[in-house]
Parts: sequence; structure tokens; C-alpha cells
Amino acid sequence: MNLVELVKVTSSEEEAEKFLRAKGILKTFDRCSFCGHQKIERIRRSFFKCYGCRKEWSIRKDSILEGLKISFTKFILAVKLFILEVPVNKTYKELNLAYNTTHKIYNRIRQCIFKFVSEDDEFLSGEVEMDESYFGGRRKVKRGRGAKGKIPVFGILEREGRVKVKIVKDVAAETLLRETIKKVKRGSIIYTDKFKAYDGLVIYGFKHERIDKSIMFSNGKVYINGIEGFWSYAKERLLKFHGVSREYFVYYLKELEFRYNFRVNLDEIRCVCSYKIIRDYRIQSKLGGMI
Repeated sequence: MNLVELVKVTSSEEEAEKFLRAKGILKTFDRCSFCGHQKIERIRRSFFKCYGCRKEWSIRKDSILEGLKISFTKFILAVKLFILEVPVNKTYKELNLAYNTTHKIYNRIRQCIFKFVSEDDEFLSGEVEMDESYFGGRRKVKRGRGAKGKIPVFGILEREGRVKVKIVKDVAAETLLRETIKKVKRGSIIYTDKFKAYDGLVIYGFKHERIDKSIMFSNGKVYINGIEGFWSYAKERLLKFHGVSREYFVYYLKELEFRYNFRVNLDEIRCVCSYKIIRDYRIQSKLGGMI
């Protein structure tokens, strides 16, 4: 959605609701959500009523907006700022929201992304790179494999394609081979480093090429620079959060997987300043008598 479209759909609550309903974010009710009776009617501004069981429910029911005390227009703006990677501590100030409300919106978006990404069961194929990395706070401990207190993440990247990442309990051969079989099509060419956990790939029907990074970083088509590039991309973006709890780390990780797989020219995105979006929102809101 460009800036002109954003201003249009946030010009009023009615336009914003229409947009959210068209996108399937708000559910369209044609019968009672409790008893299934067809005689329902919208009452007041934000509720439906069933004339069968006499129960009422919010138009936000069964949506990401359920339980959130936020206008539809501000929700759409919050989503736009999330897309632009504006952090919570700036978004809540610009939208004049409570910090906890904004944080809850961001978390719900990440949970939706997690669900979407997790449902992708399509195999990666062709030329594939695999590697593991470790995420955690900066501590004076051993780096890389065997680092204590860090979270091991296994990554598989299809060249000229997508990446899939998974938090794993360890980097043992059994664990990595199991994840490979789940995500990579048999017969694909897999490029890895010299880590012994990858020794059994050929047995399971994969073609396997290795690069010894202690000697060189690439040898013709044998390299894993693509997946290592993703690790750099992910860690650079996680730094701005100044620490992510283990409980929520998986949602941040899957967000980065999603952003990478559906990436566009990020330089063009960043040219659209978030403050300009807020400024134009305030201007059109004042003209519409909303503020």
C-alpha cells in the first residue's frame, strides 16, 4: 500500500473498516456466531445481536483486533509502521497510543506471520545451502558451535529462492538430517561446510558438496555465502531490539524469515519516511474533524 492509498483508507473509521473487511482481517458475519441463527443485526456502532439466542458480540470477534482498544485507522497505521520496521518505542508516541497496546499489536502481527510461515510445507529444491548459527546476548564465552547459553538455529537456503529457519535443541547429526528431510526435496544439491553432522546427507538421497572455510570461502559453485548472508541480515536487525526473550524469540526469527522471503527493494521502502505518514494522517484527520 502506497502513501496515497494509506491516506484514503485511514480517512475515516468507515473506510478503514471496509478495507479491513475486504482483506479478511475483520470477519463478515451472516449468522450468529453462537447458535448459528440467521436473524442477526448490527446494533450500536460495533456490535451484532442475534434475535435467536439474544446474545451480542463485537465486530472484532475472531480477528487480530479482538480485545484491542484501538481505532481501525490507527491499527492500519500501526501495521504500516511495522512493515517499515519502525520500533514500538517510536510507533506508540507517533500514534498517541499506550506502549503496551502498541507492543501487543506488534506481537499479534508476529504471531500471524509465525502461523503463516509455519503452514508452508513446500520443499526447497535445486541448489541448497545449509548452516547453523547461534543467537543470544553478547557474553564473553566460546563463540560458534558449543557456545553456552545461546539458541541454536538451523537454516536452509534455496539459491535464488527462499530460506527456512528452525530453532533446534542441538546440532547433532540426527537433528539436522531430520530437518533436512522435512524441508529439502531428494536429489537436490546441498552445500555445507565441513561439520561432521552433515556426513549422512548422501545416504538420504541428496547430492552433497562441502567447503572448508578454514582454507577458502568459495570454490566455484561450492560455497555457503547465501545462508551466511541471511545470518548477518537477521542478527543486524535483532540488535535494534536490545534483547529478545527466549519465549518470543521464535516469533522475531520467523518475522525475519518472512521479510527475507518476501523482500523488495528495502532502500525504496525506507524512502517513505514514517513521520511523513503520521503527518499526513494528522492533516487528513483534522480536515475530517476527527481530532
